[in-house]
Amino acid sequence: MLKIKDLEKKILFNLLEKGQRPILKIAEDLGITRQTVAKKIEQMHASGLILSFFPKIEAEILGLSIQAYILMREDPRNDCRKETEEIVQSYPQVSEFQRIFGKYDSIAKVLVKDNKELTDLVKKIHDLNGVKETE
Repeated sequence: MLKIKDLEKKILFNLLEKGQRPILKIAEDLGITRQTVAKKIEQMHASGLILSFFPKIEAEILGLSIQAYILMREDPRNDCRKETEEIVQSYPQVSEFQRIFGKYDSIAKVLVKDNKELTDLVKKIHDLNGVKETE
């Protein structure tokens, strides 16, 4: 298991609580140099502790006014599931794809401009060979 030092914890909590703050501001808050913060963040990213940084985007400014979730029941064969996952994730409207347990096997979070685009996307996903049902 990866050991996290106190300084690294403080940097992480600063990133989590305050979002994408400039490194200089984090350094000032913690009383250390900008270079130290940058180096620690780089090390945590390289170690796999920090997986990635995602910008938070206001979808409506891009004309994407509808956010929806599409539930899918899939063919139980692993090769079909992998193919379905790759295809669904390749659609530009899909912002997230997760495996779930229960009646459905997966869920896709989508951002679209209108109901027609949503209907078209649901039909496209429903028509995939590995998808048995959508909701």
